[in-house]
Amino acid sequence: MKLRFSLIALFLVSFMSAQQGTFSPYSYFGLGDMAPKSLIENRAMAGISMLGDSIHMNLQNPAALANLRLTTYAVGANRRASVLSSLEEQIDADKVDRGHITNLDYLALAFPFSPKGAFSFGIMPYSATSYQIGQTRISTLADTVRTTFEGNGGINRVFASVGHQLIKGVNVGFMAHYNWGTKESRRLQASDQVQFGTSDQRFSRIKGIDFNSALTVTVPLKTKEGKLNLHASAVHDFAYQLDAANEQTLGSFLVSSGADREVFDVDLGSLQNSQIEMPSKTTLGIGLGKPFSWFIGAEYATQDMSLFKNEFIEPANSTYEMASSLRVGGYFIPNYNALNGILNRITYRAGLRIEDTGLRLNQTPIEMVVGSLGFSLPMGSTAADRFSSINVALEYGSRGTTDNALLKESFFGINIGLSLNDRWFIKRRIN
Repeated sequence: MKLRFSLIALFLVSFMSAQQGTFSPYSYFGLGDMAPKSLIENRAMAGISMLGDSIHMNLQNPAALANLRLTTYAVGANRRASVLSSLEEQIDADKVDRGHITNLDYLALAFPFSPKGAFSFGIMPYSATSYQIGQTRISTLADTVRTTFEGNGGINRVFASVGHQLIKGVNVGFMAHYNWGTKESRRLQASDQVQFGTSDQRFSRIKGIDFNSALTVTVPLKTKEGKLNLHASAVHDFAYQLDAANEQTLGSFLVSSGADREVFDVDLGSLQNSQIEMPSKTTLGIGLGKPFSWFIGAEYATQDMSLFKNEFIEPANSTYEMASSLRVGGYFIPNYNALNGILNRITYRAGLRIEDTGLRLNQTPIEMVVGSLGFSLPMGSTAADRFSSINVALEYGSRGTTDNALLKESFFGINIGLSLNDRWFIKRRIN
């Protein structure tokens, strides 16, 4: 299994570096369309991350990793279909933009190094940029002026995390990410009465490191219905800076063919090498559950996006304020210990996420609402791999609004992942 996983990993890493990632117009802003950063299992519960167990890793909360007892391989991918609409397009259905895209979400490995600790590492996307936005207006000379905004690129990250149990019921964890990638934007403008159009192209090569730390607390409760556990968690993503090496060119092109006519490099001065500043983020969670039976929890996150800064690319119509999100989700298992009947051991999951992204366009908040459903289907048949599973999450949601000449994005996603378990570091009893 280890050799097969290594070969698959090499292929998937190459695929991740080449994938498009998104086609959302909202990837124009900030660092692009931010990736979920969660396992499929967590995504089916709206992305809540406080819960850790003996057979699943955790990509968001390193403290939850301390409960891991088996080596775990995890890979996830998604298929997403989106519909973009405005007030005008709601009247004329033929003008509604539709599209779909398939992406690899993560590739990771985790294993326990002691009865009280575990380590994980892997690769996942951080953000993606891919958009094409058109704008038409009538100039003061009664000419039709067309402006096109185009962009592409993406940032990936490799990570390493460790979780450790301080005392029974109290875990701490630490995670580090190395991020690298590119972001490119292009602005084209042309008039019907002019032979040549103008172009402004900007390119950034981005890299940097960020860290987070986490704490989870589990308190057993004795009730008439049996043992319940009260769970609480805190995750803090520290503020960090990403280094950006920037380039800019200005030029002209033939409107009839789109071919470049003249292109000039811009002397950026101090902006040739700049820093992108990302604010800190804090996530607090609380939940209640019966071990191996059911769980329900909620997490609330805040991030002061007004502190986000990217001097090289600052869209004129956008500002940032405080971002926040509320996630509520849980799971249910009919009979975890069933020896026969795979349906009894299926884990059913559901969740709801309500998010204010902090982005303001035309002074209008850009918000997101996502509902999710999913399940984990056991696939192992032996004692060593009985806990391996196929994980599925369905998501339906929307982002943005059609107010104030903006776009609303509605989407449906199918997320599929594998969680494969193995035993490492088994001490031999017979030589």
